Amino acid sequence: MRITAITVILLIMGPAASAARSGQVILPSGWSIDAPPGAVAATATMPQGLALSPNRSHLAVVDSGAGPADLRIYDVPSLRQSVIVALKGAFGKPVWEDDRFAWVALANLHAIARIDTQTATVQQTIDTGLKTWPAAVALSPDRARAAVSDDAGAQVIQLDLKRAAIVNKVATTEHPGDLAYSPDGKVLAVAMRGSDAAVLFDSAMQRRAVFRVGSHPSALTFTPDGKMLLVAVADDDSLRVIDVPHETMGQRIHVGMHNAGASPNALTIGSGGTVYVSCGALNSVAVVRNGTVTGRIASGWYADGVAIDDSRSILYVLNGKGEGSHANPQFNPFRPGSSGYVAEALVGSVRAIALSYTPSVTDPTNMNVSWKRPVATVVRAHGPIQHVIYIIKENRSYDQVLGDLAGGDGDAALTIFGAQVTPNQHALAQRFGLFDRAFTNSQVSADGHNWTDAAFANDYLERFWPPEYGDRRDLYDFEDGATASVPHNGFLWDAAARAGITYRNYGEFVTNSKVPGRPVTTLMPNLRRHTSPYYAGFNLKVSDLARYAVWLREFRQFERNDNLPALEIVRLPNDHTAGTRPGALTPRAYVAQNDAALGQLVASVSRSRYWKSTAIFIVEDDAQNGPDHVDAQRSTFYLASPYARGGVDHSRYSTTSVVHTIELLLGLKPLSIYDATAQPMYAAFRSVPDLRPFQAIAPRTAINAVNALTAYGAQLSARLDFTQADRVDPKILNDLLYHSTRVR
Repeated sequence: MRITAITVILLIMGPAASAARSGQVILPSGWSIDAPPGAVAATATMPQGLALSPNRSHLAVVDSGAGPADLRIYDVPSLRQSVIVALKGAFGKPVWEDDRFAWVALANLHAIARIDTQTATVQQTIDTGLKTWPAAVALSPDRARAAVSDDAGAQVIQLDLKRAAIVNKVATTEHPGDLAYSPDGKVLAVAMRGSDAAVLFDSAMQRRAVFRVGSHPSALTFTPDGKMLLVAVADDDSLRVIDVPHETMGQRIHVGMHNAGASPNALTIGSGGTVYVSCGALNSVAVVRNGTVTGRIASGWYADGVAIDDSRSILYVLNGKGEGSHANPQFNPFRPGSSGYVAEALVGSVRAIALSYTPSVTDPTNMNVSWKRPVATVVRAHGPIQHVIYIIKENRSYDQVLGDLAGGDGDAALTIFGAQVTPNQHALAQRFGLFDRAFTNSQVSADGHNWTDAAFANDYLERFWPPEYGDRRDLYDFEDGATASVPHNGFLWDAAARAGITYRNYGEFVTNSKVPGRPVTTLMPNLRRHTSPYYAGFNLKVSDLARYAVWLREFRQFERNDNLPALEIVRLPNDHTAGTRPGALTPRAYVAQNDAALGQLVASVSRSRYWKSTAIFIVEDDAQNGPDHVDAQRSTFYLASPYARGGVDHSRYSTTSVVHTIELLLGLKPLSIYDATAQPMYAAFRSVPDLRPFQAIAPRTAINAVNALTAYGAQLSARLDFTQADRVDPKILNDLLYHSTRVR
């Protein structure tokens, strides 16, 4: 395959497109994105793919996030939005039939649609079968056939477009994804996103060849002559080249940086063979020439689509999370339709880039750094801190809990679980340090537990959680046993296993038994022999104080045997709450109970023989269920250790800062580029320990108070699904929380 050189600059468009802000935008991760002057148009939530019309006059974008799905049409090169077609379901890339009609996979609607982009109407739908979930569609060159990836049914469906009928169904491995016909229509290629394969079928849907390309292939395309198939392999940070006539696998092109975590997820080929690969997690597009990455083009937040207009020498880049995060103090559940919920406020964008400037050869995130370790720091392997307890809670923002605490940058007007409800969390902040610039890398729990445990959320997860949270997908497959969302280097427990250190898990990535009293299970290989069997995972019927009791029994045994694991991961989830469900604890009681369990756990460690060698890190998996006047992803973070410096710390930290610090203390290798480059928490520690024990504070709020039948939203809460984190529409839950805690 011959690839020629290119050069890239940002193109300044006319007034029809919105102007980007000058300078850099800092993301919650601490990474930055460039927003120089140029053409940037907003989309809706989580745009999934884009395509140029054959005559290069329009750009089609499919939105499929937590907000409503749609197809948007933009005039090019101006990026003026000309058409919006509201859809009740959509996913993947749009495919143009001609200059007027485009096809879209309708996901939860079990169909594909032919859309008239001039009249903004759905002109035809073709059913793919009940319980299917079409995630991608491809058209044969003669426009007589369509191939559809059924994510739910693990199959590829072939349709006769003239008869609007199914002609073939072929079983595949889990989560078939992107697919494409060869230019002559004789070969259909499918990326098996849930496994490691790209598969070639002939025109009769007979399997021709299977190629083990690497972990979770996400996108593919044929070269114009049809001789080569290029496959973007999301969790291997690579581009694989397949020789189609000879059915052999060729070059592996690394498109990532110095650590795992690029998420190549879309690609296009320009004139002369230059390949552009959007690398979502790097917020950039890799430019590949002659089998080598020759540069990187800075994009917006989470690039997940590319299209090229060679006639104008313009590259269009789609950004799933747009141009940056925002504060959301306006988030007001009292007002229907209130804006500010993080998953709906995070809208995407599309940028136009002119091919006339040499792309950067450095890391466009500006985070290709190595933090210098202070000489005297205790944050080091084989130092005085030899044990880490990592506690993960659920869904609270900084202002919701600590906005009332003096000294920090809080807004007490937004605080609903203040010192009266969370006295132990306030005491931890006052004793060990108040961190008012701590941000979650995640938006919600689906990606939150992956960021907290793996310092990464892969492309499958980033794409599929938004429609799940928008009630257009029933499958929550982002934790225990969800192989498609397992990133390249796995999780903290995998890193611990590789390093040969001891570890114990309490409630993370487990499945609760349906039979009361039976042990939990886990499908994660490196957790099976390292998980406390009677410590419940997410189950709001189990008290966090009961969880603490299970943990304490094992902790006392470790004390007696002098064998406390180097790493403990402990889930305390009940600050999630169950709204105002009749008979369930009130939101204030749930949060107070969670606070009491946390305080007692820290106090128990502080009175033990292990206090002098322990650091306890306490995070929320995300900050989605509350407003914050600084950023929708700002959350609470606590450090409890004799070596904690204390005071107010305005350093900018993220979830991955915590993971990085844990790795430094335990001698673990980074899991991704995010923890490798995250600022370690050196400033939060001192060299001389203060061994005074922590005194847990008794609850100041009734921890057993239950919702009455007459409570606000009680009947609605009774119908909601609280069996799993985030199954309830957050707008509804926040409405219940605010009325429960503020209306008397």
